[in-house]
Amino acid sequence: MVLSPRAKPLLTESASTENVSPHGMRVLTEQFWKRGTELTVQSSKHELLGRGRVVYCQSFSHGTFAIGLELLARTD
Repeated sequence: MVLSPRAKPLLTESASTENVSPHGMRVLTEQFWKRGTELTVQSSKHELLGRGRVVYCQSFSHGTFAIGLELLARTD
């Protein structure tokens, strides 16, 4: 999957999902994302999946992060 902040759509990061539900997802990233940041979520083939808002960002000792995304709008 590809994440990009809605305020700066040209900045992107590849990420992987760890858990997905109808209302949100937990995503593993290499970047810290500030709580409240709105992101565009795309598949790895750059098909739009929807918009999400960061509800938490948990850091791991090996320099990666897990973010919780609340889905605000979704496409199938």
